[in-house]
Amino acid sequence: MRNLSGIFLFFVFFSCDNTVYESHNSFEEKSWNSDSVITFNYNISDTLTPYEMSVLVRHTVDYEYQNLFLFLSGDLNDTIELELADKIGKWKGSGLSDIREFEYLIAKNKVFSKKGNHSINIEQAMRFGAKEKIQNLEHVIDIGLIIRKQND
Repeated sequence: MRNLSGIFLFFVFFSCDNTVYESHNSFEEKSWNSDSVITFNYNISDTLTPYEMSVLVRHTVDYEYQNLFLFLSGDLNDTIELELADKIGKWKGSGLSDIREFEYLIAKNKVFSKKGNHSINIEQAMRFGAKEKIQNLEHVIDIGLIIRKQND
């Protein structure tokens, strides 16, 4: 009986996952160069269902800034600001030890007009002081894209 209830809970847990796409791009040396545009290619087969799209950032606690600006292009065109820490420096993401993970919703109720292949490009857009751009953004481990069927 115990094994049967464990198997039942396993299927209930995994059948509730609405994730249709998840991919991550890791940065060598924990550094994101400003010339490095990350492209996520995904396939959409349902044009009636609304989706939620999120960016996931993993960084170390040695990340020097409170925020992270990103340029999005492709299926979404926008400039977004992720507030990774509050005003006193407490990290908003979850995590243990010196790694934090922060998920940011970039689209809600997104309905795709066509089935098939789609893509989003993500580029770091950090500036500081008189610098036009921060060439190498240190202590960023990876960036990811998650697409889920939206629950009402």
